[in-house]
Amino acid sequence: MMKWVEIKQRYPEKFILLGNLVEEQISSHRYKILAGKVLKVSDNAKEIRKAYQEYNRQGKDVLYSLPSTTEEFIVENVPIKGILSNEI
Repeated sequence: MMKWVEIKQRYPEKFILLGNLVEEQISSHRYKILAGKVLKVSDNAKEIRKAYQEYNRQGKDVLYSLPSTTEEFIVENVPIKGILSNEI
């Protein structure tokens, strides 16, 4: 487990997959990532997305950062507006 600031400093300009997240709730839909366990680091977005999907299929709570993610890592959970239907 590492603090997010330390992770970002150790892996600048990388895609980073994180698990075991420590979050601070800022508002009802916004969270600041404080720490986590580094699961994978890559220069390749497809590689990180594939690993993210594999962990999700296993029911694990994971998150990935982009190379442009700042040292203040804020996540916003946006509720889905509406339900898709096949009815005409």
